[in-house]
Amino acid sequence: MTIKIHQVDLDYLGLQGAIAAWAVEGPDGWVLVESGPESCWKTLQSGLGSLGVEPGDLKGVLLTHIHLDHAGGAWRLAELGVPVHVHERGARHLINPEKLLASATRIYGDDMDRLWGTLEACPEQLVHPASDGDKVTVAGLEFQAIETPGHARHHHAWSLEDSTPATVFTGDAAAMLIPDSTWISIPMPPPEMDLDAWNSTIDRLQAGHWSRLCLTHGGTVEGAHIPSHLETLRKGLHEQVDFIRSLKNRCADLESQRPIYRAWLLESALESGISETVFNQFVSIGLLNMNLSGVSRYIDLASSP
Repeated sequence: MTIKIHQVDLDYLGLQGAIAAWAVEGPDGWVLVESGPESCWKTLQSGLGSLGVEPGDLKGVLLTHIHLDHAGGAWRLAELGVPVHVHERGARHLINPEKLLASATRIYGDDMDRLWGTLEACPEQLVHPASDGDKVTVAGLEFQAIETPGHARHHHAWSLEDSTPATVFTGDAAAMLIPDSTWISIPMPPPEMDLDAWNSTIDRLQAGHWSRLCLTHGGTVEGAHIPSHLETLRKGLHEQVDFIRSLKNRCADLESQRPIYRAWLLESALESGISETVFNQFVSIGLLNMNLSGVSRYIDLASSP
């Protein structure tokens, strides 16, 4: 059946297309996929309001994983009584976010509030863990959890069953698109970035029945564009791991690696028609550092006995 799906752009740091939540209208109400960061709470409220929806009236929120750009605002919804559905590995970190907060603070330091806002616990009774293949009925709609690691071990894509077109919400499993382009930015964070797992995730997405990918970062990939998007992602993952492996052999520290890595990525973006101004908006120092650290850790673990 045809189901109304609305992209709610969260205008993260003033950037259109950087982070979105997806509001889905079912026969029994509304469900949200992703909460976005708490720093975008007012924008989320406004976006839902434009659809005639109050946040507390949502029948549930489905999170692809618990990173703060996807789930940092989930506690705001939970405190209004909205049930939260999340990967079984991530559920405990929403109930007790102490480790999640400490890990993010180590990375972002004094910039935490500006980037992500505040982080509070979700009531345990409202957090519903999901495993691969589990089906969740919310607002009269059925969603299936699809195990999609590589970016993170606690990652699900959510398949909206029986929808036309066949739709899956991919979180970071299908990476990020710079808006209005086909240039893929690949987020590869420590400690869980895993090339082999991500390859398996791409295999699973390619083998699926979906004809629309709803990305958290960058909009949708439709129909005939899906195979090329996924193959470009696979190729990019391998190229980035190989490049950073070579970079590690030449430069020991992150500060030396970052400008070389940035220049290499920028060359690819320019070839795809992305201006350096837009590149700088979406490929931040934080993203560069994250990818260098994530891939470096993956390489070290893969080479250890």
